[in-house]
Amino acid sequence: MRVLLADDHLLLLEMLVTFLSHDGSMKVDKAGTLPTAMQIIEKGAHYDLVVLDYMMPGMNGLAGLRQVLAAPNAAHVALMSGQIPRADALEAIRMGASGIIAKSATPDYFAHTLKYLAMGGKHLPDELFESPDDQPENPFFENLSKRETEILRELATGKTNKHIARDLGIQETTVKQFVTLINKKLNVQNRTQAALLARDYGLV
Repeated sequence: MRVLLADDHLLLLEMLVTFLSHDGSMKVDKAGTLPTAMQIIEKGAHYDLVVLDYMMPGMNGLAGLRQVLAAPNAAHVALMSGQIPRADALEAIRMGASGIIAKSATPDYFAHTLKYLAMGGKHLPDELFESPDDQPENPFFENLSKRETEILRELATGKTNKHIARDLGIQETTVKQFVTLINKKLNVQNRTQAALLARDYGLV
């Protein structure tokens, strides 16, 4: 697993690289600015995950994220931040980011989240969905049709395709086709990841 961390706080960056590299399961490269990160990416190495500091030089809001998302060698891209506006966090997900990692996370949680994102998972800090005034907006599921959302809810409860087909009154082959489409729209690798995403972010 190969990860690129880009952050202008050099001490924090060094600490993260040291911690993440200690067990040998993750090769971690580093950059201090967005232009440096782009130079590293453009050298041709494939990265399972690129993590960008939301506030580092060269980012210009979400413009830097858009630039890295367009790079062919970055399979997944996430932001890390001590504080990011909720609207920007949600827009980052709509643009194609895999998630947001809070800098306040413990090292173990940070490492676990990085590995999850590198394998195609999705993550947002819980506080982004804490809104006492209205129903939290969830960008992960907004592109799903009514039927796709219905099937995803069934997946999240652990039902098989056969049981979902029976309960919804449709063919099992139709369920399989919907599951494939749901995985593609959510940018996950399989039904298990889709179900976890649905449970983690309140679809069920």
